[in-house]
Amino acid sequence: MFPRRVLYILLTSLLFVSCSSDDDTHIDETADVTDSVLIEINKLRATGCKCGTDDMPAVPALVSNPLLTKTATNYANDMNARNYFAHISPEGTSPIQRAAAVGYTGKYVGEVIARNYSTSSEVVIGWKNSEDHCKAMMSNTYVEMGAGKSGNIWVANLGK
Repeated sequence: MFPRRVLYILLTSLLFVSCSSDDDTHIDETADVTDSVLIEINKLRATGCKCGTDDMPAVPALVSNPLLTKTATNYANDMNARNYFAHISPEGTSPIQRAAAVGYTGKYVGEVIARNYSTSSEVVIGWKNSEDHCKAMMSNTYVEMGAGKSGNIWVANLGK
């Protein structure tokens, strides 16, 4: 029971921090991460690229979605605070489940994660060099996204 109690306190704290309207700096930093990652991903989407051995054609640009940004930021914070790195949380929740928990109603949610990158440009190059992450960023299934960063962990959630 103790780990669940600690998890509850941690998640409750994260919800209060992410919902606070008094902390304009936190909101601006989150928007800046989403905007800069969105620009870099949309550069790839505009020109097309190679994912592994597959040529990926150009696809329409993604648009920012605040609920996907919240999901990505919350998950980056959780992985950073609890020192794990995976698409599925220790409790077994998937990206689409985490997005639904904050109110996202899209039918598709994909996720790209990374760690140990300094800039949005570097992290998107890292995702491009991972075949599965590259294909997620280049998928025409997705039309919107949000990104978050905590410590050295980056998360982008793509959705439709």
